[in-house]
Amino acid sequence: MKIYLAAFATLLSCVAHGKVYYSEKAKTADLGKAFNLNTHTIEQPCLQGDVQYHSSLSGSLNYFQRVDETLIRRRTFGEVHGGINLFIVAGSVSTSMTHRNATDSLSLTSQLHLKFNEGYSTLEERALIDGVDIASCGHSFIYQVNYGRDLFVNTRLHFKTVEDYKRFVIKIKIRLLFFKKTITKVKEIEKYAESAVFSVDVNSNGPLPEKLQKQLNERPTYCRGSNIGPCLETLHELVAYSFDSNGLVKDLAALDKVPRSFVVKGFRDSGHYGAQDWVATNNSGYDPIWRRADSHYGQAVRDLERAKAFLQVATESEYEQAKLRYEQAQAKLADAELLKSRCFSKPWLVECSSL
Repeated sequence: MKIYLAAFATLLSCVAHGKVYYSEKAKTADLGKAFNLNTHTIEQPCLQGDVQYHSSLSGSLNYFQRVDETLIRRRTFGEVHGGINLFIVAGSVSTSMTHRNATDSLSLTSQLHLKFNEGYSTLEERALIDGVDIASCGHSFIYQVNYGRDLFVNTRLHFKTVEDYKRFVIKIKIRLLFFKKTITKVKEIEKYAESAVFSVDVNSNGPLPEKLQKQLNERPTYCRGSNIGPCLETLHELVAYSFDSNGLVKDLAALDKVPRSFVVKGFRDSGHYGAQDWVATNNSGYDPIWRRADSHYGQAVRDLERAKAFLQVATESEYEQAKLRYEQAQAKLADAELLKSRCFSKPWLVECSSL
C-alpha cells in the first residue's frame, strides 16, 4: 500500500550550545528555571525575559512492527544527547506510551507512527530575577521548550500462550496486519488466530482529537481472533481519517501544543556570570538497574493490555476467569510501578539489584 502524508515544510532547529532532554515535563512556564544536571530536576526560577514562539512545523510517518521499547524511544524522541538518561528524564505519559507500543513474545503488532513537530519557544532578552542569587541557581537553566505530538495507530493480536503465538507465526507468513487482505487471507488469519484477540487502538502523548476519539468509542476495537472483520473495518476508517486532508492533521493543528523535549544552557553561556562552575554529571553505574526496572514495568503494562483484551471479548462462561486475570494484572502493574519508583530513587536496594 502506498502511504502518503501531507507534511508541514520546515524542520525543527535546535540551538548549537545546549543539551536536549526528552520529556513532556517542561512547560513554557519553566523557561528560565534552573535545571540540575545530576538529578534531572527543574528547580527555582532564576532568569526572566521575553518568551518567543518559533513556528517551525513538520510531520513524518513511519510504519513498523515487532519493535522493542528501546527502538520505540528512538523512533519517538530521537537519539539521546550527551549521555542523558532518558528513563529518568521522561515523564509518565511518554514512558507508558513507549511500553504500550512495544511488542513481546505474546503479541504481534503493526503500527503507524505519525510524528508532528509543532515548533518551539525560547527565552530571549534574559535578565536575572530581582532578589535571586545566581550562585544558588546551579549551572544551567531551561532555555528552550520543543513541542511535538506522537500518535500511534496500532493493530495487535494478543495470544494466550507462546505456543499459540509460534503456531500463528509459522502458519501465517504475511504478518502485516495493517493492510487490507483478500477474503481468503482474512479467513486464513482467523483460522490460526481463533484463540487470540485482535485489537485496534490509538495512543498519544497528548489528548486525541474529538472526532478520532468518537470513532474509537463508536466502533468495535476488540474482536475475537476467529472474527476480526469488524475491527478491520474500524481500522480502515481510522486510516482513512488519518490521511484525509480535512481529517487528522487538520484536527491536530487545532489542539494545544504538547511539550516533547527541552534545551538546557549554562548561565555563563548566556552571559550571566557568578553561577556555579560546570560539574560533570554523576555516572553512578546504576543504568542497568534502571533499565531492568523500566523493562519490568513495561512488561506489566503489556500484560494488563493483554488481560483487558481477553476480558473485552469474554463470553459468559469465560467472564469470571478473564476478570480475575485482569484484576491480577492491575495489581501486578501497581506493584511494578512502585518498584520502578523505588529503584529509580534508590537503585542500591537489594530488590532492585535482583531484578
